Amino acid sequence: MSFLNWGRKKEEEPDENEPVLAAVIKNPVTSEIFQDILKENGIPFICRQDGAVKLLLGAGVVPDNIYVAVKNYETARGLYEAYLQTEVEPEEEITE
Repeated sequence: MSFLNWGRKKEEEPDENEPVLAAVIKNPVTSEIFQDILKENGIPFICRQDGAVKLLLGAGVVPDNIYVAVKNYETARGLYEAYLQTEVEPEEEITE
């Protein structure tokens, strides 16, 4: 043991399984679809609603925070961006 390094903490390399925020999704349907996409691609994830409060109808008041491992972040973001490109906006109601 070297006395020169005594008391110094060894710099830790980042853990490839550490969760990072991949997406914040306000729409519960979009969140469910993205979670299904992650499942289909074998990417483990955590869906969290910080301070979640549900209305009587079950609609979320706060967005879903989707976390993935650091090693899966780029793939998950790519899948989310691809989904957003293909998502069809709901048609606006026409009133006469």
